[in-house]
Amino acid sequence: MQALWMALGALFFAIMGVCIKLASQGYGTLEIVFYRGLTGVVLFSALLWLRGTPLATPVPLLHVRRNLAGITAMSLWFYAIGHLPFATSMTLNTMSSVWLGTLVIVAAWWKTRRIAYPWLFVAVLCGFVGVVLLLNPRMAGNDPLAALLGLISGMMSAVAYLQVSALGRAGEPETRTVFYFSLGTTLVGLVGVLLFSGFSPLEWRTAWLLPATGIFASLGQWCMTRAYTRGSTLVVATLQYLGIVYASLFSLWLFHERLEPAAWLGMVIIVLSGIAATWVRQHQAMRQAAQNAG
Repeated sequence: MQALWMALGALFFAIMGVCIKLASQGYGTLEIVFYRGLTGVVLFSALLWLRGTPLATPVPLLHVRRNLAGITAMSLWFYAIGHLPFATSMTLNTMSSVWLGTLVIVAAWWKTRRIAYPWLFVAVLCGFVGVVLLLNPRMAGNDPLAALLGLISGMMSAVAYLQVSALGRAGEPETRTVFYFSLGTTLVGLVGVLLFSGFSPLEWRTAWLLPATGIFASLGQWCMTRAYTRGSTLVVATLQYLGIVYASLFSLWLFHERLEPAAWLGMVIIVLSGIAATWVRQHQAMRQAAQNAG
């Protein structure tokens, strides 16, 4: 059942990305961030009230860390969606499994000064080879800044997923976790708009995209949180790559974007590398747990 939550969450995130891509033609990134968060606050305030879930949380610092990583990742991702081919921007954000593998390798090297997990190192290396193929070494047809920010968004998403898992282990309800994330998103978006850009006039032809972004983002966030806190990490992390499949279909169907064959190959390599990195990390964790038990 948790696998279904992640598959559904990936679809909601892909539809959210479509809304952002369309909205970015008339609204700034920080405006979209604000409206996305505000919609989530409204939805999950009502859900908290209906369920009788209190707002008070025993782990406020976990929420702060989750918000810092998650809001940064989301804001950079929204910018990338508006300035890169749709499938490319969605793929860069799903690099989280490869980035998690990178963090594990770096942490182990810092302690031992050697490559402790050679197969994980291979998976991570292949993932970044896929990035090079996807973006094109000469950045042909891509905005270099947007490509860099999209890549960083994937790294920050990896950090955010670790915090989501920590909240789940702490017993935090998914609804409250997503509510506080939406609240933080609203505040950051509002401050950013007031300081840097100001609000754009709302037009009836495009204004509906702003709450739609928030609705689908909140649904995707809720499904993802539910999947990560209750399901198998390996299965859930693998199924998140369905988002690339959905994004590729939307990219061809709605935006008529055509990627080079090397870019498609890069996407496949990134997906396989992410799955491999997740499998290796899961295997290492199980072996470590067995050694500790013994």
